[in-house]
Amino acid sequence: MAVVLAEQWQRRTAVLGRRYIYSRGTMSAGTGSATSRIHVLGAGAVGLLFAAHLRQAGHPITLLLRSQSAVDRFERQGSRISVINDWVRVHPSRRLLLQPGEDITPCTIDGIQAEDIHTDNDQQGVISKLVVATKAQDTLQAFGRVRMRLGAQSTVVLLQNGMGVFEAIQREFYTQPDNVPAFIVGTNAHGCLRASGDEFVTRHTAMGSCTFATRPALAACGAPDSALELMTALAELPLDVAVVNWSELHVQLLLKLAANAVINPATALAGCHNGLMSSHDMSTMSGFMTLACAEIAAIYARAHPHLHEELSAHAIEEYVTRIVQVTAQNRSSMLQDVASGRPTEVDWINGHLVRLAHQHGVSAPINTALLALIKLREAAFEKRLNPF
Repeated sequence: MAVVLAEQWQRRTAVLGRRYIYSRGTMSAGTGSATSRIHVLGAGAVGLLFAAHLRQAGHPITLLLRSQSAVDRFERQGSRISVINDWVRVHPSRRLLLQPGEDITPCTIDGIQAEDIHTDNDQQGVISKLVVATKAQDTLQAFGRVRMRLGAQSTVVLLQNGMGVFEAIQREFYTQPDNVPAFIVGTNAHGCLRASGDEFVTRHTAMGSCTFATRPALAACGAPDSALELMTALAELPLDVAVVNWSELHVQLLLKLAANAVINPATALAGCHNGLMSSHDMSTMSGFMTLACAEIAAIYARAHPHLHEELSAHAIEEYVTRIVQVTAQNRSSMLQDVASGRPTEVDWINGHLVRLAHQHGVSAPINTALLALIKLREAAFEKRLNPF
């Protein structure tokens, strides 16, 4: 199914144009052809970015929010999302249009609906297309709230850091091949942050890329129409989107997992931007990165021996170093979570690697230590909140 869907998409989108949301002021929805409604679960920085771009492309969008009070706040501020395109400050050509010291005016996308995720499923109807942009640690619980609104003709996009979310959903909700939706897995390399103090504003800090692939079918039937429609909608977005086969995306996800496992806990514990890890006077950190990448390569060599060349220690370290350099000014998502006292995604990043190492009899002292230290940091914050 994955190969067929990728080929269908390539034929269907051979002449697609691309549009960016970087105009000034308020924008209503674009004039792209309307398809059935797309629901977005998770109104964090990534969820808001995708919801805004999909709405700008002309798709009807519904945000699934965590409470009725959140829905009320969203409606009071005009049922709109704002995107601040900070990436233009460093873009080779776009930055030339900015005056020195000039603020970037938010681009506002309106006409977006919102629903309380806790509302009775019978009142809200079937979800045909669902983009899940929740944090990895929140995804199972959030997905469980909408599962009964999904069916065999539905398609779900998963956009989480780390790995193992798809498998956890499969174990929890789809042990039988009945009424199972199609699943698309994506990896997002765009930098984005929630604007401080603004609930429905996202700052697009770095222009990256996105890659999507369909997972091999859990159900016996082929992909529903909604899968091709949703993949096409994503491919049309001006976010440097690629649609590939699952085997190709799997390698990208494993490389990204390695980068997250090295960068996120180190910067979260040190309280620093990513770029400090590659500073010229940080030879000790360079040694840490080499050892950590070698450990991850050893885990991958046992768990995925057919990918040994693509996932060698050298290839992994080269990839991690490049990510550190490209995201030098970024604060990792784990650092943001730790600084705000929120649970982190460490169980789906270093925790996933530790579990994989245990399954295949590989020693993983570095990832075990990083996992333990981040969990200790989470527990310490919880202890301060609840001393007794």
